[in-house]
Amino acid sequence: MRLIITTVALLFSSVLAHAQITIERQDFTLEPGIQTKGWYLDHAGASAPEVGEGAVWDFSSLTLDGSFTADYEVPSSPLFPEANITEPSFATLLGGLGIQNSFNYNSIDDSGYGSWGSIGEEVSVPLGPVTGMDADNLTILELVIQFDQRRTLLPFPLNYGDAWTHNATYNVDFLVTVAGFGLQGVPAGQTIQDSVSYEVAGYGTVILPNPQGADQEPVSIEGLLIKRDRITTNNYTLAGQPAPQLMLDAFGLEQGEIQFNTRYFVYAKGLPRSAANIAVNGNGEITSFTISDDITQLISSTSQPTAEPLQAKAFPNPVVAGGALSVELPATIQNGTLQLLDALGRQAATWPVSGLQGQIVPCNLPAHLQAGLYVYRIMENNKEVRGIGKLNIVR
Repeated sequence: MRLIITTVALLFSSVLAHAQITIERQDFTLEPGIQTKGWYLDHAGASAPEVGEGAVWDFSSLTLDGSFTADYEVPSSPLFPEANITEPSFATLLGGLGIQNSFNYNSIDDSGYGSWGSIGEEVSVPLGPVTGMDADNLTILELVIQFDQRRTLLPFPLNYGDAWTHNATYNVDFLVTVAGFGLQGVPAGQTIQDSVSYEVAGYGTVILPNPQGADQEPVSIEGLLIKRDRITTNNYTLAGQPAPQLMLDAFGLEQGEIQFNTRYFVYAKGLPRSAANIAVNGNGEITSFTISDDITQLISSTSQPTAEPLQAKAFPNPVVAGGALSVELPATIQNGTLQLLDALGRQAATWPVSGLQGQIVPCNLPAHLQAGLYVYRIMENNKEVRGIGKLNIVR
């Protein structure tokens, strides 16, 4: 019992510094019809974020290096009846020779955000810079990928320690015209074996440059760090047979080539996409770094201290698991949640709250809760702790 009490005491004292947040469906604000804006960062000299608990990922010294937008629409393809939102994407093919823009057909519900497949547009790639002949070209045909079941991108609720995987094999078809090889619109292909693993590998504070300008204070937000490891194996065909080595060498390709890459995503409550997206190659080098423009709407800058939370009274205390609990609001709450955390910092229950200071909020505890000491806290706008306290649950 002493160990449990000590653990809860440590949790209580540190819950403000690096909150172990949980992201539910209502916290992930992506919906059809919105346009998101992001920024590229000059990532020279930056290192990949370290995984773990209560981390601080400080990228405030990086500078903005251009912006981009992405439109999320209502799906229109009958091939994906389960989808309720499209997400723009692109794939780099043939070792970087071609880039195919595509739309992922996804769905969002209370269980998570996932993909049912994608449609990639047909695109023509000039091969003159490689072969020296202006007439040489490569046509990447329309690519339709359909999954038997939804591939999870984000499960809800999303917590530190969660992990999931998915695997797929698909073929990309081309038409190749290379006069030097005697090829005129000859069918070719790339078979991609894709193995992807996700892990919520850390939580803590990410500090990012302010999209409003270099003269503004950096933006600091609490978030979950997702690490995505991808292993792809590539094989190439020409006219239905393995592509000849001479042709592979000419394009810098390797039969059976295995590629490793890692991406890190920082997710915070109230964003329609990740706060930060960091790509790392097999050598551990950052190859791209983007941030969301929406981060300025989430939280004040690091120069503005957060007010200390007030003690929130809960009664009865102790309370029986499955019983009724009442919590008094220590401050006026416009839009918030009452969260219950166990001795390991995991979210055990949550309830929406709003009202004036002194108002009593009734809630029913889940019957499955184990006996022990818990921490409860009141979060306003999913970002600021306004009230906190300890609760003893008995059975």
